[in-house]
This record gives sequence, structure tokens and C-alpha cells, in this order.
Amino acid sequence: MEQLDIFNNSVDTKEIYEEDKKINKDHVATPRYVVEDIYSLIDIKSFKSIWFPFNNYDSEFKLKADELNLKYKATHIFDDCGNDFFSTEPPVDCDLLISNPPFSQQNEIIKHTFELIEQNKIKSFCLLLPLSTLETPARAEMWEKYVDKISILIFKKRIKFLGQKQVFNKACCWICYNIKTLSKRLYWI
Repeated sequence: MEQLDIFNNSVDTKEIYEEDKKINKDHVATPRYVVEDIYSLIDIKSFKSIWFPFNNYDSEFKLKADELNLKYKATHIFDDCGNDFFSTEPPVDCDLLISNPPFSQQNEIIKHTFELIEQNKIKSFCLLLPLSTLETPARAEMWEKYVDKISILIFKKRIKFLGQKQVFNKACCWICYNIKTLSKRLYWI
């Protein structure tokens, strides 16, 4: 499936999104308990302008945010505007980017997220990523540059992501930057 299909006005983007969920290895839905835990740990209600850059209508990040009456902007390549993370601007005065991004693009996503920090377009972030994201010299270099404000929350058990026909249990962690409620650099949750 080509990304350009999402801009074809004769095809409903929600239909394409639903089809993509069936075949795209990057489309893994975060379980509700994972969202609730991170919202509690970071005191999500203390943030005034939140961005969910990889979340569509069925995202637990959005559903829980709606229940809490949070102010947020949710974007996704499969929304009606084709909001790609790499070209979409965060909301004005964004103080938190939080999401479970596509694992296959983790290097590019991490790099762009730090670019947004450096450009003062976001103040903090929480990214749910594979534990292996901490490996490799290139990624280590990115993390080390910002180590003074990074906290890593490692799951004691693997996450069973939703909507997967095959078993998709992954060792994951939250990599958080500039989150005031996280006073330590390393947590096990």
C-alpha cells in the first residue's frame, strides 16, 4: 500500500487506516493499562498542550485523554489531513509529546523529536519504544547529549500490544525527557 493512497479523495481514510492495521507491522496498539500508568506517573493533568503525533481515532492515548478532558492535538498519517510526524507542526506551546511511535522509524523519530526540543516547539516528551532503542552507538550518542533530563521507565514484564493476530510481546521502555515528576533517571514499572 502506498502512502499516497491516503490523499485519494475517493477513498475513505478511515477505511485505509483499518486496512493498514491488518498488514502494517508498525501498527501496534498500546494497551489501556500502559496509557493509564504513564498518565499517572507523569501527572498528565499538569500539561496544558499535549500532542499525540501517531494516534488515530481508536488510540487509548486519545480515549483516556478525552475522559480526563485534556487539551490535546492528535495527528496521524491516516487522518483526513495526512498529518505526517516529520512535516506536521506540534500545537502552539506544546509542553508534552507522548505516543507509541512506529518502531521501524525509531532513529528518525528520536532525531526529529530532539530537533523539536531544540527549536522550542515542544518542552518534553514520553516515547514508548523497544528496550533495544537504548542500544547502538548512533542512538547512544543521541541519548547522551540530553542525559541530564532523560528518565527511562523499563517494564518488568513484556507488553502484549493490542490487535495483533500473532503474538507481539515486546520488551519496552518509556523514554521520557524533561518530565518534572520523574526525579530518578531509571525506573522499573
